[in-house]
Amino acid sequence: MDEDENRVVKLMSKDGKDFEITAKAAQLSVLVKDTLEESEKTEVEIMRVDSKCLEKVVEFLKHYAEEEMREIGTPLRGSTFIEIMDQKWYQEFVSDDSISREMLFELLTAANYMGIKPLLDLACLKITFQLTGKSADEIRGILNLPEMTEEEERRAREEHKWIFEDN
Repeated sequence: MDEDENRVVKLMSKDGKDFEITAKAAQLSVLVKDTLEESEKTEVEIMRVDSKCLEKVVEFLKHYAEEEMREIGTPLRGSTFIEIMDQKWYQEFVSDDSISREMLFELLTAANYMGIKPLLDLACLKITFQLTGKSADEIRGILNLPEMTEEEERRAREEHKWIFEDN
């Protein structure tokens, strides 16, 4: 594959839409890289990602091929998303104005499935700062978690007191 990084490959979403991308850009995905290395295929089915999300993933991969995202190290090098992610394009890619919260979670899931560590790290960082400073009820709403029964809440309050403490 290294010999022909400029060849075009097709990524196919679970709902049948194709996206063309260079092999060089696509190989940031472990799933795509492994599939291309195992065969002479130029098409890769991405069975768990719909076209709307895969379009965003391809946008990320193409940009990353032009401007690599700096690694998000731990411990974090700042106390805000902007301090840690100081590359403007990547800030805007996951900004509240650019994508919905639902799409952000879909990108996180797609990045995990496709093995795209930089996109996974970026989505996790953004979500981390969306959850920072929120109450347990607010976090439950953001993460779309079901309400706990009285018994579940009692047990949670006993086992994880720090979650329910007010700062």
